[in-house]
This record gives sequence, C-alpha cells and structure tokens, in this order.
Amino acid sequence: MEDPHQDGSPTLRAFGPNAWLIQHPQHDLLVELADALLRTPPQGLIEPVLGYDSLLLHFATNTEEKDLRQFLQQLELNGKESTRQRHHIIPVRYDGPDLAAIAEALRLGTDDIIRLHTAPTYRVRFLGFAPGFAYLDGLDAHLHLPRRDSPRTRIDPGSVAIGGSHASIYTVPSPGGWNILGHTDHPLFAPEKNDLSSFTLAAGDSLEFQAIEIA
Repeated sequence: MEDPHQDGSPTLRAFGPNAWLIQHPQHDLLVELADALLRTPPQGLIEPVLGYDSLLLHFATNTEEKDLRQFLQQLELNGKESTRQRHHIIPVRYDGPDLAAIAEALRLGTDDIIRLHTAPTYRVRFLGFAPGFAYLDGLDAHLHLPRRDSPRTRIDPGSVAIGGSHASIYTVPSPGGWNILGHTDHPLFAPEKNDLSSFTLAAGDSLEFQAIEIA
C-alpha cells in the first residue's frame, strides 16, 4: 500500500481510542485492502469495516500510528479483484406496494421500471443500516427517486427497494423509507451462523435482479 501522505493515496486518521479510518475515493482499493487485512491482520485487529468511501480498522487496544502505517505499507496489493467477491442473481416478484406510485412519480410504465431495474449489474458498496443490508451502486439514473416522505414502521425481509441513487434489499423486519418495487425469497441473512458467513452479500460483490412471474 502506498504512503497515505502522498497525493492521491489513502488518508489515515484516528477514529476514537482504538480505531483508525482509512479514506480513499476508489472503492475497489478499499475492498482489496480489507481482504488483505483479513488474510494478514495486524496485531490486535478485531475487524475491518467498509463504508461508502472508507475502511474502519477496529483494534482491541490502542495502536500507534507509525506502527500501523508501517504495516500498511508492507501489504501487497495487486490491483486485482478479490477471489472472495461473488456474483449473485436475485429473483424478484415485481409486485411491491410502491410500484404504481413510482411509475407515476417517474412518468414511466411499470414494465419500463422493471426493465430499467433488471438491466444493470450492481455492485455492493457496503453493508449498513441493518444486518446484511447492502447499498448497491449501479441504479439507472431514470430510477433515482427520493425516499418516501412518510417511512413505514415495518418493512418485510426480502423487500426490494430503491432510494436516492441506490438499490437495496431489506434483510430483517424494520422500519424504512425506501420505495418498494417487489420481493425476493432469496436468503440474505442467516443470524444463526453468528459470523461473516451470516451475510449473503459482501462489499465488492456484483448482483443482478431477475424478474420472475407473480404466482
């Protein structure tokens, strides 16, 4: 990894007593760095947590900046996609409660919305908000839509939704304000596993939505 002090390279700053935040606009680099840290963790690292344009390193004890910089500079990054990254096909029944309202707001037919939603290959930017809830890059600009003015108090797991410039899938029962297009039965969260394998999706994964018939 390059020296974080150099222009255009990652920046490193303290984030509380036992954490450091690495920031960089190239998300692929952060994903690769997180993978490298999982393979070869520095002493005391609890976990690396990917954000939108950042990587948070959470340590069990205080870690000196000079020691962390030295460790990061010795990591070998090859610029290739991680072997852990996977591609997912998510089957969707496009019968969501907001589909008609979305069509009206965007002045599109429901068939056009389904076509535009299933056309891209999405990329998992990061997980947040709820366990396994993936913020997906790649939503067609014609489908960019603000979140609902009145959030729902409960959204069912498997609800496929759009909000702003992102797409996502609700993984657990929760409140939420995203616009719901449909539903998938594809398993996304298995809390009984109690580790990272609980989550079907991971940062850096790619994903496609596939329309299926409504039974």
